[in-house]
Amino acid sequence: MQRRSVEFPPNVEIDEEDFKRAWAKLVMKIVQVGMELPTEYGNLSKDVCSRVTLSGGAIGQILKRDVHQGDPFGKKRIEEYMQQYTREYDWKKQGFEYTYMERLTKYNERIDQLGVLKDRLKDGTVTRRAQAITWIPERDFATEHPPCLQRIWIRPLGEKRCEVHLSWRSRDAYGAWNSNICAIVDMLYREVLTPNNLKIVKLVDFCNSAHIYDYDWNAANKVRLP
Repeated sequence: MQRRSVEFPPNVEIDEEDFKRAWAKLVMKIVQVGMELPTEYGNLSKDVCSRVTLSGGAIGQILKRDVHQGDPFGKKRIEEYMQQYTREYDWKKQGFEYTYMERLTKYNERIDQLGVLKDRLKDGTVTRRAQAITWIPERDFATEHPPCLQRIWIRPLGEKRCEVHLSWRSRDAYGAWNSNICAIVDMLYREVLTPNNLKIVKLVDFCNSAHIYDYDWNAANKVRLP
């Protein structure tokens, strides 16, 4: 497929009730219209700004880790990756600077944001202030690997329903998109939603830079709708 020239990364919006189709649509769109840009790692990526809205059966697929057959992780590796989103995971022993779970439960070494979210959403409280963040300026401006996930926002919608928004600075759309969402949704149900008898009916995933690295371009070119 011939690639058209672009002056800036285009915006991509996807609304889907099928998790597999959502990922395939995003990957295919980045392959088709993504802008080629250099990265801090010395290679190239194809970039877009993306907003993917998931609802209906897509939420159930996420909870079952029912991913597209072309996903490079696959269900088994995703479930292994999900261990990083538990309080018991020893991230220091594994050699990580931090994990998202560490930022969410020990922000600046003291604030359990997930505990605060659980309390704020208790009894279906009406709120637009239920959010958790990962970025710590004094640490992340200086590190080589600052967090990609920036913010989680949850809003109750009544009748034990809620919507979840995820905001990302940067995102590997081919290699990490499915695993990130599966792990975060599983963690939110365990830590925040199930204790409050809430279920997700709408998930919005927004990314400033949704990209595919050059070493994945050939594989991403083969992705098709299920």
